[in-house]
Amino acid sequence: MPVRFNHLAAMLRRTLQKWMPSPDHIRQLPGLSRFGHWLHEPGIWHLNRRSVARAFAIGLLLTMLPIPGQMPLAALAAIFFTANLPIALSLVWLTNPITMPMIFYGNYWLGAQLTGRSVIAFETIQQKGWGSTLLLDLYWPTFMGGVLLGLLLAPLGYATVSGLYHLHMRLNRLRRDQLRQQRRSNTTG
Repeated sequence: MPVRFNHLAAMLRRTLQKWMPSPDHIRQLPGLSRFGHWLHEPGIWHLNRRSVARAFAIGLLLTMLPIPGQMPLAALAAIFFTANLPIALSLVWLTNPITMPMIFYGNYWLGAQLTGRSVIAFETIQQKGWGSTLLLDLYWPTFMGGVLLGLLLAPLGYATVSGLYHLHMRLNRLRRDQLRQQRRSNTTG
């Protein structure tokens, strides 16, 4: 078991490093040239426990919020908290055009339960149209539900990544101890 997990972890790390753009490539993009000094921070490019766990927390928090500009906010948060920038940006895309209706409806339902509002049926929305009053009736519960889900998922993502890292390190230690034990038994026997 430890050998398979180590092999899987190494394969995942190599795949991520292959897919992630190089820091030099990111720094040379036209829109990002003015942020070059912030993009030279080495911690936002490393794949270590802290930077990846922070990136998961940032990405999962921001992906639940029904706000425009999730990617720039994720980039700023990743730079500020020294989180892995590419992972934080990619996690924001969990809410994409395919998944957004399901995620935001879940946020809306949860927010409606929290604020004590009744859930508006889709037929009512079709009858009334998407007027500004209706959008405000929908947005506040959606935002509240998104904040709550984001605040629940961010520490869960951080803890999961940290836990998997510690499991990986423990399995490595066990494998090294087993190899050391085998070498001792081979030399004494």
